[in-house]
Amino acid sequence: MLTVPISADAVRRPELVSVGSGAWVACDPAAGPDDPRRAVAYLECKDERVYLLWVRDSAGVCEFASIRAALDAIAERLAARAAQG
Repeated sequence: MLTVPISADAVRRPELVSVGSGAWVACDPAAGPDDPRRAVAYLECKDERVYLLWVRDSAGVCEFASIRAALDAIAERLAARAAQG
């Protein structure tokens, strides 16, 4: 197995907070618990799809085949924000 070290800044996985059956709020782990910018997206699993509504930086809905793919998209956006400073 090839192991490639990844810096903490390279991947910033969102924290998920369940808000009901098949629904979560994805939160930026770098933001404080009382920071209103902590919420990044709303995710809902429905009809074998994952719908992601961005609530920070841009409005819009994306559709994914899996929760993993949706979380990867959120992590990419968080990493890009961290890189911008």
